[in-house]
Amino acid sequence: MALVALYRSAPLRQRISKGYSVYVPGHGRGAEELVGSLLAGPPPLPAGPSGQPHTVRGSARARGALWVDTGRVSLHDPATRARTAEALAVSVARVAADVRRRGGLLLPTGWQQQPDPLAGLCADLHSAEVLNPVQREVFTNLVREHTASLIALGGRQLYGPGGVAPGGSARLSRSFDQVSTRYLDSCAPEHLERVRTRLRQEERVGSLEVMDVSPLGIPEAHTGEDVTVRLFDAQVTVAGTLAHALLVQALSMWSRDLERTGRRVRQVPQFLLEQNRARAVAHGLAAELRVDQTRRTEEPPRTQSAGRAVRTLLSELLPYLRQLDATTDELAPLFLGVEMAGSAAASGFVRNENDLLAHWHREDRTALTPERLAQGLATPDWLTADHCGASNKAVGHGSWAAARVWLTERLAGPAPQPDRRHEAQRDRRPEARREPGRPAPLTADQLLDRLARPDLPAPEVMDALRSYCRAGGTLDLTRPLRSRGRDEARALRRVLRPRAGQRVRCEKPPVSWDDATATRALRAAGEQGVALMHWDLPAQDRARVREALRGMGRAPGGVRTVLLTDTNYTAREDEKRGTVEVLLVAPREGTDR
Repeated sequence: MALVALYRSAPLRQRISKGYSVYVPGHGRGAEELVGSLLAGPPPLPAGPSGQPHTVRGSARARGALWVDTGRVSLHDPATRARTAEALAVSVARVAADVRRRGGLLLPTGWQQQPDPLAGLCADLHSAEVLNPVQREVFTNLVREHTASLIALGGRQLYGPGGVAPGGSARLSRSFDQVSTRYLDSCAPEHLERVRTRLRQEERVGSLEVMDVSPLGIPEAHTGEDVTVRLFDAQVTVAGTLAHALLVQALSMWSRDLERTGRRVRQVPQFLLEQNRARAVAHGLAAELRVDQTRRTEEPPRTQSAGRAVRTLLSELLPYLRQLDATTDELAPLFLGVEMAGSAAASGFVRNENDLLAHWHREDRTALTPERLAQGLATPDWLTADHCGASNKAVGHGSWAAARVWLTERLAGPAPQPDRRHEAQRDRRPEARREPGRPAPLTADQLLDRLARPDLPAPEVMDALRSYCRAGGTLDLTRPLRSRGRDEARALRRVLRPRAGQRVRCEKPPVSWDDATATRALRAAGEQGVALMHWDLPAQDRARVREALRGMGRAPGGVRTVLLTDTNYTAREDEKRGTVEVLLVAPREGTDR
């Protein structure tokens, strides 16, 4: 067989407009006047890797904000992206110095002490190049589908001397000139005119550029030939903005693959899109997003945490991130904190820049003063540093290191396997066949989906658990449970825990399956089908329990072990305690061994 053709959707160019707000202490309209004077005589800015000098611009919609515009840049490899980040950081630092020279301070958007905080709220704009109308349509619809995840990931809230306001996006919660994206059946002029008519009827605006994703760009940003994404609030650092740019690149490549193979993006119902968008705007990564079930209307509505939706998006974008040679350092600001937190309800770990500012304020009450932040924006190295990663490393070094290994392995992908078809043909053996009528083992997510059904009888719970246990490898439900959000995870654990008589409390890490407590648990599992081993001990001893369980090997009699809980909690007098729970699941007699 000969290779006839090979296709690969290479990245196209992208235009980045990096936003910040201007603050003039003690002057009501000083920010607008300073912005006007700076735009009339802007400082000289360096050129990016393409050789095109950066520019600075304002907007009639946000008169207290400034944008540093890179022009169209190529982001096809790590070295080029690093040079783009360095040049952008130098440009931001020069603008910050010029603002200070004129009597003001360049600050991250959202400073509460502004006379008019709304005047400085702004977005980072990412304008992706497209080559034809079909790509324009598919890319717009693809970003539209992931609206809530992207808002939750990139949302920024108001901040001030008292800390960071709770929630997702201060800008979108107060915006009257930005609405959710409408699905595009086509980018033909007559269809776009119908979309404008619908916007006039529903939103009383008649311009496509007011949508979260503008298919025809934004004229004042000179992006008329590109598709402009307005979902990301302006980030504090250049590192965060470049991570979002990498995300946009991967989405663009995905849309080009869809266009090349003649596929289209599914149409998520507008009411569902707007409901999830509102939840992400209000709650950020703590949002519970409804899952599209238009084809399964008989099932009750399901939700998933915004954190889980972000991790799902990462999985879908992995092939394109690998093509871009994306590195762990580049994507760490986006995904490491979300992975470490496990669920939106977890505390301590930094998932995005809202969490970052809150973490800084907890560590140092003066960290969010205008002078401190303006000093950071005037320092290129500070702008390109991964502050989210540094904070997470300080909170939990072990979790941070494990999350970096996880992300590195995801980006590396599965190792290529040698082609041994000829040897296989020569040495072919009869393939093991599944027993007739016996389904494949359940995955962790399939198991949890099944257990989430209301009033599930105990025998069906046991059947689902045994089906999951037929899968090979380590059985660990802790991460899938964390992705469900705190309330759902708690309910699912209640379903999985057996009755009191089948629970065995353990005082110390086991040595072997012959230990008295392990023997009691095995006996209970053999008699009742399932048992639970429970440890409650000092937090530092959790790792000893996991190591002991690994050292014991597989349980006798075909019993499978499932890690159900592995977490810390704060007991009385601020004592740090740890909980580990392991299910022992016995096979159905004669079938599951």
